[in-house]
Amino acid sequence: MTCHASLKVEQSMLLRPRRALLFMPGDDRRKIEKGIAAAPDCVIMDIEDGVAISQKPAARESIRAGLNELNFGVVEKLVRINGLNTPYYPDDLNATIGGQPDGYVIPKAEYAEQLRDVSARLAAAELANGWQTGRITLIAIIESAKGVVNLREIASADSRLVALVFGAEDLAGDIGAIRTPDLRESAYARGAVVIHAKAFGLQAIDTPFIRLNDDEALTAETQTALEMGYTGKLAIHPRQIAPIQTIFTPDQSDIERAQALIAAFHAHQIEGTGAFRLNDQMVDMPMIRAAEALLARARLAGVLR
Repeated sequence: MTCHASLKVEQSMLLRPRRALLFMPGDDRRKIEKGIAAAPDCVIMDIEDGVAISQKPAARESIRAGLNELNFGVVEKLVRINGLNTPYYPDDLNATIGGQPDGYVIPKAEYAEQLRDVSARLAAAELANGWQTGRITLIAIIESAKGVVNLREIASADSRLVALVFGAEDLAGDIGAIRTPDLRESAYARGAVVIHAKAFGLQAIDTPFIRLNDDEALTAETQTALEMGYTGKLAIHPRQIAPIQTIFTPDQSDIERAQALIAAFHAHQIEGTGAFRLNDQMVDMPMIRAAEALLARARLAGVLR
């Protein structure tokens, strides 16, 4: 395996698991508690689309209190603020930063400068409070034509950025597309988000599945996201967490096959053999990289030491 490929896998292992990221309205303390109890990888306490304008002050206070009072355990605590082109987001940050969330989710990210502005505000808060510099992370949602066009600049904007999220609903509205069940109207954007995420060492999070009572379709859409290279998916209801986490967690048979493949690869390397045949299949470097990536996902999910 090349050093470059190994480095990318090692970097991905340093990230925390973000398979299922559950949105909960920030103005509803009971739902936030319910979300934590459902054990997603992350709870996103929302101040944006899930909260009416009149309720945004209440959401900020509810989130601040929740961050200070609730036991999140291993669940990552995230806050989705309002868009950076709105007058609400400075108050969102100021009201919630004291609770020391693990990170902020930035909706409708369109320019690198937007992320750098948020990062600078977070750095000032960290310095003022004596917190570890850079501990609070950023996750950017790409859900507009400008966001897609500027993906390269956004993905490389700031060291706090740990993931890019694909948002199908807002993108369809932004470009005047008709939202289809198979996401064909946004296929280019969905692919572009995961490509840019991986190019810059970020996790890629897929759009939420909005039909709550169609578990079969949720499973199919999540499987497609995995096959595209996504590492997680947004959830809008606790019942979606288990199916999403299951798909993004390698099972034991997959792990064993990957381990066997890599063991065979190393044995052939010692013998001076490049490509080789295993179980009636030719094996070369792309297959080894895929196996390494699967094992990295398994370690991140805690099913492999």
